[in-house]
Amino acid sequence: MYLVDYHTHPYSHGETKCNKEHLQKFIDTAVKNGIRELGFSDHDQFSEEIDWELLDTIISSSSIPVKKALEFDYIPGREEEIRRKIECYKLDYAIGSVHFIDGWGFDNPSYKEEYEKRDIDQVYLRYYELLNEAIRSNLFNIIAHFDLIKIFNYLPVKIDLVSIIKPILKEMKKFELVLEINTNGLNKPVMEIYPAKFILEEAFQQKIPITFASDAHSPERVGENIALYAAYVKNIGYRELVTFTAGKMEFKKL
Repeated sequence: MYLVDYHTHPYSHGETKCNKEHLQKFIDTAVKNGIRELGFSDHDQFSEEIDWELLDTIISSSSIPVKKALEFDYIPGREEEIRRKIECYKLDYAIGSVHFIDGWGFDNPSYKEEYEKRDIDQVYLRYYELLNEAIRSNLFNIIAHFDLIKIFNYLPVKIDLVSIIKPILKEMKKFELVLEINTNGLNKPVMEIYPAKFILEEAFQQKIPITFASDAHSPERVGENIALYAAYVKNIGYRELVTFTAGKMEFKKL
């Protein structure tokens, strides 16, 4: 199987010094876990603190392809800023994600209690509205952790998620976006991957391509559970995954 891990955070929210040794540990763990391509994709708010020259040096000497990327928090009004950064850093791919609902960092454990104060159905509706805006911005190559809103296992009560998600996936297909299978959800209270199986099944029916991600913030987690879930998506029907080089999409056989 050709496996990739396209979503990792060696800078770890600004908590880690990204020297050569640290980055090499990410690569070594990837190789150990059968990962054939690795992507460094720290959050874009740290882009000016990343040593891009060091990253180029690591890429040139790596035993496996290493790709340059950033994960962008989509917030309405940031479109031009995001576009400038994508052009400035000459990324192999850009990841789009939603972590904030009108200023509320809903996936941050420090603000988890906010769920108890809100109508959970309205929270879901607003999240997917923002995710759809991110997709329609036409800025990104990959959409990260599609159903991140389930992170703390707060689930909608009355709304039908399938009817909400189907048209969003159609937008992904229209804009030729790739759906990320992110194994980090297994480490969260919800204890399942992003996205859920019913979303993956619908994505397969709509012929939306996929790629894989651990969302690792430490070297030890690179490639975590990716081989397991590659087999899982093959049972759904997927036979290929997507890689990127300088924004160009290529399919590899699972």
